[in-house]
Parts: sequence; structure tokens; C-alpha cells
Amino acid sequence: MELEFKPDFEEARQRWDAFWRGDKLERPLVAASVLKPGAKPPKFGKLYGMFRHDTGIIEHDVNKYIDAVIDFAASHEFLGEAIPSCLIDFGPDDFSGLLGAKLIVSEDEQTTWIEPFVEDWDDADLTFKRDSEVWQRMVECIRAFRKRCDGRLIVTLPTIQGGLDALAAVRGVQELLTDLALAPEKVHEALKVVDKSYNEALDALCDELDVETYGSATRHQAYSRGRTNVPQCDCSCMMSPAMFREFGLPSVAHMAGALDAATYHLDGPDAVMHLEAICEIDEIGMIQWQPGAGEAATMDWSELYRKINSLGKRQVLGGGGDPLEACQRIKKMTRELDPDKLFFVANLPSVQVAEQLFKDLEKLT
Repeated sequence: MELEFKPDFEEARQRWDAFWRGDKLERPLVAASVLKPGAKPPKFGKLYGMFRHDTGIIEHDVNKYIDAVIDFAASHEFLGEAIPSCLIDFGPDDFSGLLGAKLIVSEDEQTTWIEPFVEDWDDADLTFKRDSEVWQRMVECIRAFRKRCDGRLIVTLPTIQGGLDALAAVRGVQELLTDLALAPEKVHEALKVVDKSYNEALDALCDELDVETYGSATRHQAYSRGRTNVPQCDCSCMMSPAMFREFGLPSVAHMAGALDAATYHLDGPDAVMHLEAICEIDEIGMIQWQPGAGEAATMDWSELYRKINSLGKRQVLGGGGDPLEACQRIKKMTRELDPDKLFFVANLPSVQVAEQLFKDLEKLT
């Protein structure tokens, strides 16, 4: 298969296949995007404005977003294992919109949120709704993007937040935490329904996007020839290990089990206590650590990287900041960790810098 903006797409797919199989690699995987000489960085913001605001203020033609995506892809070289792709999503909780929640887009189009609608679990309808406004608009956008982008770049799955995070969105965080203590059986029943809805929504999205032909990619640029997504449970930071194992872990395992390649989003220092439990799930192939803001963002997390490595999981790591410092950091991690389990995302200044980095990594592997 060929992609206009990724001439070596088939070769990159094969390297991704080897990575997910756990094969010995010639170097760690690196997704390096490089601005082409003479090109100006295009303005490419979030796509949340594609969704129609309930007031009608935001009612944009989806083609302006498609133009922006194509302009970005055309102005960059996608080197190594970088796959030009675009997620069709309306924000972090749009899966809850597929369950019937009302999705609100901020006027600056930079964020979205869900209005909780569950007041009583006995009356809650958490089934996947094809007649929901979110699903109808999502399909409309997917088809518009595919019409112009198929064969050029990958149009891929939104991040689907099921499990406890979905319940927190539709019920409210404080209300859900209270229910975990006072009505645990109701939460368990709701999770069963959400797990089923997750499967139905995932199947429907994969059909719309023809994942069987094109594969899919995550927001962290990890690619799979099959279904890949980012299971997570941000609620875990507010739960004890025992409570997470009872309420959070089963749905994480369910989400991962529905995928061909799963990357778990480990969010914040308070979630680290659940790492061992998460790594017990065989279907979780990779961990993406997000330290968050404040002091945690500046801390040295080398010990955590080594722990993830010792638990046998792959990990996606950043190579941002100053390009030369990023290259040095990538090489340092390659020396200290298992290179066959590393995937780096890096913005580099030139093809020459990227090619030299690849050669250096081969010598270290």
C-alpha cells in the first residue's frame, strides 16, 4: 500500500509489525516529522470546532479542517516510523457523547466538556446511540476526510475513553466516587453496559474508517496494521489499589482486549501506584507516561522508565525541546533501556539530523 505523504509507508508498517510482535530491531522506533526546506509551518490547531456547538455559534465547514491537515502533511517529511495521520475527535470525552451525553465546545474551540446526565443508575441508558448528534457529526466528518485523504494520509480513530472515565463524565466525578462506596453493585452493572457500548462503537468506527485496509494510529503517533487505541483510567489517581483492581482494571483489560495494539495512558504521579496492576494485562503492549504539570513536569522520571522496562512493556517517549538535546536524550535512553521496547516521537530540524540519529541508534542497538 502507498501513501502520498509517506512514500515508504509499507516498509514502516513492517517495522511497526515487528515492534508489536516483540522482534529484535535494528534500532528503536522513531517518528520524526521534519518541516520541508522553504516551507512555512502551517497553522494546525485542534479539530474540536468540527463539532456543531449547541448554540449554533460553531458551525464550520469541515473542509477548512481538512485543508489544514493536508497542508500540514504536505509541508513535512515523515521519517522513520512516522505515519501521517489525523484523528477525528471532538475532545477527550466524545465517547460519552456516543452514549447520549451533551457535548459542549468552548467558543475558542480549544476544549470541550460533557454535561453529566445520569442522576439515577437505575434509569441510566448507556447504550451506544447511532442517532446521537455526536455520532452523526463524527460520521459526517470521517466521510468528508476520507473522501479527500484516502491514499494520502491515515484518517484514524478518536481516543475512546470507556470504563470509569466514561462513567465519571456522564455521572460527575464526585458523584461517581460516592457511588463506588455506597452503591458498588450499581457501578459494576453500569460498567458492563459501557463495556458493551465500547465494543459496538469501536466496531462501527473501524468500519467507517476501513481500519482493515489502512490500519490505525494513536494520538501519540503509534501505528498498527489493525486496531490501536489508548485505554486509560484517569479516575485511578483518586482510588486505592484495591478499589482500582475491583472497578478500574477490568474495564481497562476489556478495552485493551478489543484492540490489536494497546497503549495505556498513565497520567500523573498519583496513578503510578497502579502500574504493576496495569502491566499484568497482557494486551497492554505499551505505556505512555504523562507526568502532568507543575513540579512533576520537571522531575527526573528515569526510575519509572526503568520500572516499565523491567515489567516487560514497551513505552512511548518524547524527544521534544531543543533538537540536539532531544537527540542526546534519545540516545541516552537507548543505552539505558531495552531498545526493542522504545518508541520515540521527535520533531527534528532536518532530514540530515534525523538520518544521523538513526545511524547513531543503530550503533547503540
